[in-house]
Amino acid sequence: MSDSLSKIKNYCSKKEVCVFDVNKKLISWGINETDEIIQVLIKNSFIDEKRYAYAYVNDHYKIKKWGRNKIKAGLKEKNIPKKIVELAMSSIDTKLYLQNLESAYQNKLKLILKKENRFVENEKLKRHLLSRGYELDLILKLIID
Repeated sequence: MSDSLSKIKNYCSKKEVCVFDVNKKLISWGINETDEIIQVLIKNSFIDEKRYAYAYVNDHYKIKKWGRNKIKAGLKEKNIPKKIVELAMSSIDTKLYLQNLESAYQNKLKLILKKENRFVENEKLKRHLLSRGYELDLILKLIID
């Protein structure tokens, strides 16, 4: 177990990870005593779900420019507790978030052929922004204005 533990500690020290990621990695390495190893990692602060959630939210809305819905879905997929997800999501800077939405809108608008009627154009914009995880009410407000 000590060899496995040092190997997974090295993995955890390179980036923020959650229990889901570590468990998946240990299983891929053929290690069965995942629960014991994960408890040691949590105790020694190699894994911190709250820290992971904040880093995930920060990276995905600032760098990847994802919307709230897509970020929440990603955290849910990693089995992060709902309370931690809500705390991390509250750290999103609204001004920057809306700038990201506007930027995604403008970039997609440039790619859409202007030959199409306004309805088709708006539907393409809406679908694109929804796929990026932005909220429908914000999208509609942007498209209508």
